[in-house]
Amino acid sequence: MRFSSFVGINIGSTDDWFDPIITEDTPLYIDPFLVFNDKTSYFADSHDMVVDFFATCSDLVKRAQGNHESAYWKKAVRLLTFPEPREFALGLSMGSPNGAGTDEVFAGQMAEALEVLTKVDRDIDYVDMFALFVPGIGVDRISDIFCNILKDRFIAYTGNVCEKHGVIGEWVTVKNASWSPENGRWSEARIRLPKSPITGTAVLLAPERFLQNIPQQVTQEGFWSWAESNHNRELREDLNYNLANALNRKEKREHGRKLALKRPEMAFEYVDDVAQEDRKPYNVGEDPELLIKWYEEGRKAGEVAAEEYSELLGQPKSPSEFHAWVGRLAERFAYAVEETDLWRAFWNDALTTPRKEKIVQAVAHHVWGPICQANNVDIGREVNLGRGPVDFKFSAGWEMRTHLEVKLMNNPKIKRGAEAQLKQYMKTEGINSRYYVCVGFRDREFGQEQLDVIKETCQALQEEAGYKVTPVR
Repeated sequence: MRFSSFVGINIGSTDDWFDPIITEDTPLYIDPFLVFNDKTSYFADSHDMVVDFFATCSDLVKRAQGNHESAYWKKAVRLLTFPEPREFALGLSMGSPNGAGTDEVFAGQMAEALEVLTKVDRDIDYVDMFALFVPGIGVDRISDIFCNILKDRFIAYTGNVCEKHGVIGEWVTVKNASWSPENGRWSEARIRLPKSPITGTAVLLAPERFLQNIPQQVTQEGFWSWAESNHNRELREDLNYNLANALNRKEKREHGRKLALKRPEMAFEYVDDVAQEDRKPYNVGEDPELLIKWYEEGRKAGEVAAEEYSELLGQPKSPSEFHAWVGRLAERFAYAVEETDLWRAFWNDALTTPRKEKIVQAVAHHVWGPICQANNVDIGREVNLGRGPVDFKFSAGWEMRTHLEVKLMNNPKIKRGAEAQLKQYMKTEGINSRYYVCVGFRDREFGQEQLDVIKETCQALQEEAGYKVTPVR
């Protein structure tokens, strides 16, 4: 359900806010660089707020004088711990409105990065800077951190939208609603805002012009490549790096992080260069990658499926029946893609470029959702259990549980996904049946060699671990 439908309003031509799906995340992010360029009253001081925040954290780190047990250090770590900003319903999961957030481990690593960065006499004005120093700080966490720091601005912006449309919210508690440079602490607040029926938290809105489907812009490997081009002589002579050796992506990442730690002033220069690059927000109206309208496409297909798939009515009675029932769901999805117009949702409007894997997964979720609801079967998206992500978990009680993963045939990691993600996740959860659904766009993707890889991988898993793994294409 979109926010506008939930509160019963129509979006007018003067509205500039993005209409989020409050039941699921949309795979877009608030891009700090786009916000910094904004001149409206709500966000004109956003850059200064980020500078002030990290200046406060840096001061605490300096006062700690290297003592990680001191009160100053612990206070810095608390400030640098950011809960997932569920209020925005933006990010990667596309299954539940939950962001990544940063826990105390990341917070400690960010504080250690500040120890290095404070050696350079300049402000820390970009959240993206931490991607060079802290492993795992990707675009989702950068967006989460930024949204926490500026949350009071988004609260005011959302309040204005609600006042304009006559939306009367509820009193809700908002975590990290503001922070105090004087006290060096976060404060929560009770505020009257729209309340999400899913998370129980407030719903916060953002202007469409801030949203971007951005790959990681500031990266450790990007920093290394930039340094090779811009500081070749220093790398060779002053830092004693052998540039004759070709490095793979992992090695560039390792070299980039080490270089940032050794030469933080060079890291600032790199991020300054990235900040100067011309960037445009995602075109929400045209939605060229179906990052927004996948919800409507999936719901429409799911409603049709629920009406047509009469043979799937009635909840299975045993684990074996349940496994077979989920298999028929997968087969019905394959039929809908191949024999109805659903395949169009997986191509761009010109039918020249296929959609990304996450879009196929999101649409599949909504095809299966109404059928599962009609049969009292729970379907959920599972993320980061065990060692890797798993797409779907179907369950009807404890004994009847089956997992299903959707992969594109052109995914170069398709074999690794079956070997690592399937095996570890099923071991973690104690599941004994599994489907591996492979989706292709072109005939060449269904070559015998590729099909054999999938079959052999699933067979090997089944023989090794003793659980049933069934490929579907």
